Amino acid sequence: MARTLLTVGITSLLGLAVLNTSSVAMDDAEARKLMNSQGCKACHSLEGDGGKSAPSFEEVRAKRSRTEVRWQLVNQEHRHGNGKIPDFSHLSDEEIDALVNFIQPEPE
Repeated sequence: MARTLLTVGITSLLGLAVLNTSSVAMDDAEARKLMNSQGCKACHSLEGDGGKSAPSFEEVRAKRSRTEVRWQLVNQEHRHGNGKIPDFSHLSDEEIDALVNFIQPEPE
C-alpha cells in the first residue's frame, strides 16, 4: 500500500513537471509571437536580431526586475524611454504575463 502511494505520488509529480515545462514553452512561443506582432524588435534586439535604439532584451533582463518589466508594459501614464514605448493596454493579462515571463523569467 505504501509503495503504491509512493509510486502514485512520484508519477503525479513527474506529470506536473512535464505540464509545467510545456506551459513555459508555450509562454515563450507566445511571447516571441507577441514581440514580433507588437513591433518590439523594431527598437529592442533579442539574441542579436532586432533594433539598436533601445536596450536589448538581454540587457533588460540584467537590469530590470519582473515588477519593473510589468510596470513598463502596463503603466502607460508614466512610460519609460521618454514616452517612446507603445501602449500595450490592448493586450490581455495573459499576454502581458507571457511577455513578462519571457523578458524576466522567474528565478528557479
